[in-house]
Amino acid sequence: MDLHPFVIALIRATIPEPQLRERRLAEALRRLEAAAHPTPAASPPPVTSAVEFAELQAQHVETYEQLTRSLEHQNQLHVAAGNSAKLVLVLLAMINTLERRITDLTGEREQLCAAHADPHALRQTQQQLTRAQEQEQRAQHELLRAQEKQRQAEELAATVQAQVDQLTDELDRLRSTTTNGTTAETIPANPSAESAMTADPVGDDIDQTLARITAVNDQDNQVLQRITHDFLPDFPPEGVVRDSSPDNLITLREAAQAAAETGDQRMAVRLYTYLVDAHTRLIGHEHPDTLATRNSLARARGEAGHPTRAVARAFAELLPDYERVYGASHPDTIKTQAYLLFWRQEAASWRSRLSRFLTPR
Repeated sequence: MDLHPFVIALIRATIPEPQLRERRLAEALRRLEAAAHPTPAASPPPVTSAVEFAELQAQHVETYEQLTRSLEHQNQLHVAAGNSAKLVLVLLAMINTLERRITDLTGEREQLCAAHADPHALRQTQQQLTRAQEQEQRAQHELLRAQEKQRQAEELAATVQAQVDQLTDELDRLRSTTTNGTTAETIPANPSAESAMTADPVGDDIDQTLARITAVNDQDNQVLQRITHDFLPDFPPEGVVRDSSPDNLITLREAAQAAAETGDQRMAVRLYTYLVDAHTRLIGHEHPDTLATRNSLARARGEAGHPTRAVARAFAELLPDYERVYGASHPDTIKTQAYLLFWRQEAASWRSRLSRFLTPR
């Protein structure tokens, strides 16, 4: 049955406005033509075999498990970075308190000496002063560790985020194919730390706080090492085991130097970071070998393209230690001063270029 005459008559009878009527007629005729000569339906996609479907399902499950692990790592890294940020604030306040305490105890000792006071009182004040100075050094060390852990956690978080994005895309693809076919635990107080009243209760409180800070830093360090091992299974490289024996540290240093010399600065940064942590634990923050490793780490960060202000800050933290250990006129101290000056100039130049770029013309 030909519907054309009926449709044309109906439109002409119901739409008086000429231009609108012509548009409706043209549209109606196109639809009638399409209905009379429909486009052939596309052939259905081939049916996925049972084996192929099983393989897709297995890929789906594996990708989902990888995504779940990555999300867990992401949460742990956020917690570790948050812990480190809090520790930085606590330690800065503690260092400020200790500096005031050292000043007060120094003044008290001088007054006791001038007044020829009781030797026992003088000895007790000297002991408290020595203890406060040691605590200030420990706090400075833990502050550096917390800052480093925060930086590591943020860098790893960026790597994990890229992995999450990739796995999410892959999971969406697999779903489409099959369709068509930690809160960090609070460190408990050590029951054995409870002791009898002493002559230095302030120092006791600071020691207990530092012990807890060290425990949190150690715990976050284990989290970062585990996640680093998951995402960077080649770190440390073959032949270097993850321990702190002297022989292994020599091998690790050689691997870090080789990475830096061949231009693999990112690997050099990872290896030197591990070395600094191991040296600090074994031989101390200001041992000559530790100072040399910290210097190498700062230079590797600069070569790896880390922010210029962060590199300059690393040399600024390093220079006072060189001056205490070697003296201001030692060649290594002078080299460190030169590195600090260079990276401060680089940071100032970068800020200047950024300011010019952001300034409207």
